[in-house]
Amino acid sequence: MGMSVIGGYLKKAAAVGAVAVMMTGFAAGVAQAADATGKAFDDIIKRGKLIVGISLSTPPYGMTDANLKPAGFDVAIAKLLARDLGVELEIVDQVSQARIPNLTSGKVDILVSSFGITAERAKAVMYSNAIYVDEQMVIAPAKSNITKLEDLVGKRVGVTRSTTNDTIITEKAVKGTNIQRFDDDAATNQALFSGQVDAIVSGVAAANAINKQTQDFQRKFAVRQSPMGIGVRRGEFDLLQWLNTEVMLLWNAGEIQAAQKEWLGIVNENLPRF
Repeated sequence: MGMSVIGGYLKKAAAVGAVAVMMTGFAAGVAQAADATGKAFDDIIKRGKLIVGISLSTPPYGMTDANLKPAGFDVAIAKLLARDLGVELEIVDQVSQARIPNLTSGKVDILVSSFGITAERAKAVMYSNAIYVDEQMVIAPAKSNITKLEDLVGKRVGVTRSTTNDTIITEKAVKGTNIQRFDDDAATNQALFSGQVDAIVSGVAAANAINKQTQDFQRKFAVRQSPMGIGVRRGEFDLLQWLNTEVMLLWNAGEIQAAQKEWLGIVNENLPRF
């Protein structure tokens, strides 16, 4: 056999070996990816603890009470989930823009954090069925003549950064509207109270909370409805299935409605389901 033929065989053998190594590496990568997802539900049960991301500076969804204990609608829902899982509850406080990073990085198991359902967010995370349907609205001084989006041109409009309120007004605002973003709802509300902004975009529950403090501000008009769900990492289908089952059972038992009434002052007639 000539040297050129032998060389050809050796090159072919090397190529086959390289492909085999590549395929082995690919298979290992797929296996690692599979191991990285789909285990959250079992991990929660084994650890005996559910770690939930909630913003405690977004009343009445999340806050601290007079005893500095977590309270609010989101906290009430998280407690029900932990109760029915038979595990302890750990709450990780977070600002709105940290919600998805905290979830995807594994810092929290789920998000129950006034988490509006949007198509854009659904590219990064999965949602449970809705636990509440909010309505984004413009809130401004009672004496102002703001009645439509066009009236916000030239005005300073406050929103909480990375929330559905931010997304919606950014999408719908007429050119010339000055949108100002704040890190949490408390800062957004304070900007309205102090006159730093001329109006804010927030939800019905937030409007009710403001009206409990003062009658100087009122709802001017609705921008859009926004269903809220529980956020889950992509690929965690066992956990998502349990959450959807739990949401249905809590709704049928009237416990979601009770939490809505207690903390939001509003009870949805029904909730949308996927």
